[in-house]
Amino acid sequence: MSLDIYLRFLEFSQFRRLGHVQLDIDKKTTILVGANNSGKTSILSAIRHFLADSTTFGAFDISLSVWPKLRALGKTWENLTEDPLTVGGPDDVWQTQLETLLLCMPSLDLWFHAEAGMYHYVSPFLSKLSWDGGLVGLRLRLEPASDIDALKQLAWTYATARAPVKDMGNDSLAWPIDILDFWLREPLELGQVRAYKLNADNNPLNASESYTRQVLPPGADSVDRKQVKKLICVDFVAAQRGLGREEADSRSAVGAHRVGMFSTQLLKFARQHFNVTSTGHGHRADLIKAVADAQLDLDKKIRDALADSVEEVKMLGYPGLNDPQEIRFRTRIQTADLLDHGTAVQYSMRPDSLDELLPEYSIGLGYQNLQSLSYQLVSFKTARLRPEKDSPAPVHLVMIEEPEAHLHVQVQRIFADKAHKLISPTEKDQSDLKSQLLISTHSSHLAHAESFDRLRYVRRVARGENNLMPSTEVVNLGQVFGNDNATRIFAERYFRVQHTDLLFANAAIFVEGVAERMLVPLFIERDFKSLDSRYISFLDIGGSHAHRLKPLVEKLRIPTVIITDVDPCEERDGKPKNNGTPTKKLVAVANTGQPGLHCGNPTLRDWHPKRQLLDNYKEPTEAEMVWQEAPDCSVRFAWQLPIESAAGCWPSTFEDSLVLTNLPWFGSLMEEQRDEKGQPIKPPTGALGSVAKMVAGETDVPTLLNSLHTLMHKSFDKGDFSTSIFEMVSLNEPVACPSYIAKALTWLQAQLEPIKPS
Repeated sequence: MSLDIYLRFLEFSQFRRLGHVQLDIDKKTTILVGANNSGKTSILSAIRHFLADSTTFGAFDISLSVWPKLRALGKTWENLTEDPLTVGGPDDVWQTQLETLLLCMPSLDLWFHAEAGMYHYVSPFLSKLSWDGGLVGLRLRLEPASDIDALKQLAWTYATARAPVKDMGNDSLAWPIDILDFWLREPLELGQVRAYKLNADNNPLNASESYTRQVLPPGADSVDRKQVKKLICVDFVAAQRGLGREEADSRSAVGAHRVGMFSTQLLKFARQHFNVTSTGHGHRADLIKAVADAQLDLDKKIRDALADSVEEVKMLGYPGLNDPQEIRFRTRIQTADLLDHGTAVQYSMRPDSLDELLPEYSIGLGYQNLQSLSYQLVSFKTARLRPEKDSPAPVHLVMIEEPEAHLHVQVQRIFADKAHKLISPTEKDQSDLKSQLLISTHSSHLAHAESFDRLRYVRRVARGENNLMPSTEVVNLGQVFGNDNATRIFAERYFRVQHTDLLFANAAIFVEGVAERMLVPLFIERDFKSLDSRYISFLDIGGSHAHRLKPLVEKLRIPTVIITDVDPCEERDGKPKNNGTPTKKLVAVANTGQPGLHCGNPTLRDWHPKRQLLDNYKEPTEAEMVWQEAPDCSVRFAWQLPIESAAGCWPSTFEDSLVLTNLPWFGSLMEEQRDEKGQPIKPPTGALGSVAKMVAGETDVPTLLNSLHTLMHKSFDKGDFSTSIFEMVSLNEPVACPSYIAKALTWLQAQLEPIKPS
């Protein structure tokens, strides 16, 4: 019989910014990516709060969206004049209040996939008698009151606390201001977490289209939380691991070591798994004997060293006749303390050498972090396999927050795979024990080393008409491209090659080529100060491929600008088909005003604005340049437009648009100039020199545009050209940003401005 079980799905409700969030869990490793303040930490914290005994809830763990309902309940309770437990009457009103209270409380639904052979682990959570394997669901919910009597007691406790201050006015800050302020000081009044079974027929996986989040019936029977512990074990590694401080700062008493140090992990591991206790007793006979022998030898040496000073003490008349007659020394070596100091772990500079030892804090932070992480993971596995009671939990979820700190890029890329191996049991008889890893990260290297199947994009959802408070949504990136495997493979390969930080940005800018990639950020730094302070991802992807990332942009829903070329083309006869059928092809040409030109850019033709003839791109309105077909997703397209200052000519690339926008400046480069010391300045050479000479030697702009097109499509070095312009702009040369780009950046800057309250 198959023995397979693993965590499959999580659903969060009313925890911090997680109003209603679903998270698909991979069988092996799940990686949370997303911008700052998107909700990644809230997800990990919610799991810890519900599944770890040492973590308690506070008032601020309750979602902001339900505060008005809770405050309304508090207003009702503060009007109580006598203890409702002593007053008779119907309980209908109290039952309604209880249901309102519980719907406002944080909860976590866990869905496991289990084979029939794991029945003994999941039986407490089965919703029907006959079961042959499949999904098993349970809900964990924070409950300040689980029944009407408990609710009455809570209400009266709050009313009693509120009574002395409720008439002080709305401006009073006397505690408690409201029910949330009451819980802030009295977190124990938030009650405890209770577990409930869920109906497996209504689940978010097999019945995703018809699925609605289950509402527990009033008076539902809870399940002993000990059964949850038997099913799943949860461990957590926090982002702040205390690395980088000097040894003097880390020296402390027993048990107060910095969590990040390897020696701390070693000490903790020894105490837990070598039975090396603070009393010095344990089950490792070899350690006990070694310590006892050392203690006997140390006692003798101390006695010999202190003998003279002890004799001097006797000169003062001690010991007397009735006093103890001899002073003995008995050391107490605590085995657990042997590793509890700043130099318990040292590093040898040469193999098998004790002459060149360095303390732990002297090695690099990257090694410290890697060793600490590794040892923590090994310790988690050992603790899981050696529980104090019962057998090991079949599911082990290990959460790691931002493991990339101080880690080399190459280590980041392999970290997830290696970490999973460290937490996975290796013995054959432990094959039914599953280990799963949940990582939150800001590292593009760590994220892009994984398949999209394991990436979960945590997206911020701003306040709007449908959501009164900022919230979070999680997108399974493995499902973004549907059945379009070719596009998905392209996207994954692109991300790995480019190492883009798109998954962590507040906005994105797609650019056509190397020149835009170099110069657009420089124009932003110089001309768009507010935009320069935002987290923007630049993607260098040509117009023939940008549209392939459309499904991803739709899901990320961050403001996006796509700067691309209009690509004027003529339609000409192509090579006939084998059966003689004539064909047509588009051939790139210079746009000198000839009629009947086409737009040859696939992104503009297939994504937006989906027009074929070039003339339809000539005078677009601002609204026509913005794509908004996906909910909460705006994409601003920018392509070359006619330039009035250049005789209305219409450029077709970034380079010739930059030239036509700055004709006087380019022409001046060939004029005789001198520096501050009066020394002549040599005119530019290379690609920039070629363009400058062309501009200086041609007064007819349409002819110049045609010449530029010919130049750009030969052996013109665009990289050299853009590098030269970059240097000029960096030296404060007055090179203007082309208007079509400047307007798009102005739009993006407005999109990222904080929403002011109305």
